[in-house]
Formats: sequence, structure tokens, C-alpha cells
Amino acid sequence: MLNIFPIQFLAPLAYTLLRVILGFIFIRFGIIHITKRDSLKHILTFPQRRFGLFFTWFLVFTELLIGILFLLGFLTQIAALLSIILSIKMILLHKRFIHPCIPNKITYTLILFISLSLFITGAGYLAFDLPL
Repeated sequence: MLNIFPIQFLAPLAYTLLRVILGFIFIRFGIIHITKRDSLKHILTFPQRRFGLFFTWFLVFTELLIGILFLLGFLTQIAALLSIILSIKMILLHKRFIHPCIPNKITYTLILFISLSLFITGAGYLAFDLPL
């Protein structure tokens, strides 16, 4: 069946919009987690290891790195892979990490599927990644 609106040439623009929005989302998460790091360090610990502040800063660094890579369109598939791993981790451990500034499972599920889409399709327009 034919498309009603045959505008398939705009598909890379959709990938660009997904990538940029996801970059802003991760940067926002990183900024929120920086401001709430004192209360997050008690949440992001495991009973065997008491490195809550380290894990908080690691989460902040990872979120900011993913966000910057997505915004620049640089190493987009690696950023998408990191985002997929982080999303799966946060979905599986969500009951363990209960805090008002940690998004819910639905948010991480949406991020997971947007990241899967970007991992498969690439960066879109205005990116440093070159399509092969």
C-alpha cells in the first residue's frame, strides 16, 4: 500500500530530533542528580559496598557524557549503547533506587526504545558520525 504522505526523505530529520531530545533529557538528568547528590548517595548503595557518593558521581558523569555525545552527534551508536545499558539497569533496579529525582520505569522504557532506534538507524542530520 502506498503512503498517504510520501515524505520518506525526512526520516533522517526524525532521527536528528530523537537524538537531540534524548541528549537534552540526559543532560537534564545529570544536572538534577548533581543538585541532589547528597540524598542520592544514600540511595545508590548496595549493602556490601558503601560507595554511594562514587556511584552518584559515576551516574552523573555517565548521563552527562551520553547527553553531550547525543547533542553533538558524535559516536552516536556508542552513546546509544551506553544509554541502553543504563536504561536496562535502571529498569531492573528501579525498586532498589526509589528517589523522587530518579525517573520511573516508563521513562526509562521510552529512553530504551529511542536508544535502540538510534543504535540501529544512526545519528541523522547535523552529526559528526558519517553514514556508511
